[in-house]
Amino acid sequence: MVGFLKVTPEYISHFAENVAAPERCSKPVIARLSGYALGVGLEIALACDFRIASETTQVGLPEMRLGMIPGSGGTQRIARMAGLGRAMDMILRAQRIPAEEARSWGLLTEVVPISELDTRVDALVDELLAFSPLAYRVGKQALHTSMEVPLSAGLTMEGRMYGFLRTTEDFREGVRAFKEKRRPRFQGK
Repeated sequence: MVGFLKVTPEYISHFAENVAAPERCSKPVIARLSGYALGVGLEIALACDFRIASETTQVGLPEMRLGMIPGSGGTQRIARMAGLGRAMDMILRAQRIPAEEARSWGLLTEVVPISELDTRVDALVDELLAFSPLAYRVGKQALHTSMEVPLSAGLTMEGRMYGFLRTTEDFREGVRAFKEKRRPRFQGK
């Protein structure tokens, strides 16, 4: 903790860029949560594509108790995912939110019994591996961009991405597999 206090404001103000790495990753990123996901741990999880938690998980941003606010995307992601009112209550009161409530707010993708957590994460990995890596990368980019641009710009970008994907070998393989009633074998091309 002492080292944390010695870091310069200029250095720490860029910490959010590192925490946002899961958003920039072109591949699916899954956060597996068990126990407490607090502070920057929750901020990292919120930057992931999917968050699967055990039913005993609690999430929170307790920085107010330290005379601080979340500094790695927590204020922005919670407000966008759960709404401003919930974000105000959670962050400004340093509330811990139980897993099922966090799921109902949109902060968690799924909540499962602890005994099923690893199995459910593995099943999601298998599910995601069945999709075209190109379509996943482009879809993820379109979704993240939707939070930053006006609807008209987002629709234009989505249309261009849709057009691009129609030119790929993965799309042709997907159509062939559909017609042949088999699983596609995507190559990322």
